[in-house]
Amino acid sequence: MENISFSIVVATKSRVKLLTELIESIDVAGKNYCGECEVLIVDDSIPEESEAVRKVCEEHSCEYVFYENSVAAKRNYGVTLAKNDVILFLDSDCICTEHILERYAEKYTDEKVAAVAGPLEFVGEDTWFWKAIEATPFLTCFYLPRFLPRVEWGVTANFSVRKSVFLEVGGFDETFRRPAGEDVDLGMKICDKGYVINAASEAGVYHSKKTWIPVRAMFRRLNFYGTADCDLIHKHPDRGDTVLPKRSMLYIIYSLLIAAIAIASKAWWVLAGIPLVFLAENLVMSALVNSLSKEKKATLLQQFVAQLLIHDSDFAYLRRCVTSGRFSEIRRQMVYYLGQYGGMLEIGSYNTWLQLVLLMVIAAVMMIVL
Repeated sequence: MENISFSIVVATKSRVKLLTELIESIDVAGKNYCGECEVLIVDDSIPEESEAVRKVCEEHSCEYVFYENSVAAKRNYGVTLAKNDVILFLDSDCICTEHILERYAEKYTDEKVAAVAGPLEFVGEDTWFWKAIEATPFLTCFYLPRFLPRVEWGVTANFSVRKSVFLEVGGFDETFRRPAGEDVDLGMKICDKGYVINAASEAGVYHSKKTWIPVRAMFRRLNFYGTADCDLIHKHPDRGDTVLPKRSMLYIIYSLLIAAIAIASKAWWVLAGIPLVFLAENLVMSALVNSLSKEKKATLLQQFVAQLLIHDSDFAYLRRCVTSGRFSEIRRQMVYYLGQYGGMLEIGSYNTWLQLVLLMVIAAVMMIVL
């Protein structure tokens, strides 16, 4: 094992209580590690809260930096100030395990290992909405380092990288203005250079559910994810695969079809079929996913909400394709990890057949009624 020195970089804003809990856990981890470790907090809170953050940093011997910018830019700036060999990125709504630095250091076995990713475990109250979030595929990437020896990227809530390699690949791409996609891009740039990213199954952090369960914030987060998917495929075209027609795209086609029928027949009540089709298909899809699920933790209604969350991301992807003029990418899907594509095709096939049946039903009903 190398003699690794760590610089922990935390980008934060308006999370004084959560940040304090993280720093206290870092203190424990630092005392358990025999190597060098520094902590840099890059903050852009409002004045009242930034003063509170600064005070917490002083109490725990952390370096405080005020830098008003995007999350990606704040992390990049933190790296420029870092003095040590390996950068460990942690999120301010996490608490690290007491031996995290030791477990990370063990995985830097040779110079080929440019980065190491650790897993996250979400902790807190299991609300009704959280069960719906769990029924989506968006949490999978947080758990992968627990089960795989190597990964192609890691979420920056718990990810370490050699500073030299980070600078070599250009750090986080600051064109990702919102907190989504920049961590995936970083991992792929590292792997494209021929380096490997090890996984450290025991270098875990506990991630608070509190910052995920506000409904509006979660839909906003998934909107960011969908937009980032389009940008990632554009930047890494080899990671985008053409898939069966997206459900959201078919909804648009249905809506245009129903609208055209309503205009042609001057039967404006026909427009009511647009939300009805959306509702019916999602209820059927929720029941289908529920029946295929090995762990039926979510109710039918929670699965329905999960489908809405998925659509939120999907529609954001389509909107980004259109507004950026990348029409050829509308039918493409970002492949984040091995094993994703097989399951995606299976569910995609169910989706497509379900949509075709719905289309025939709509056509039949319209012919009968009109």
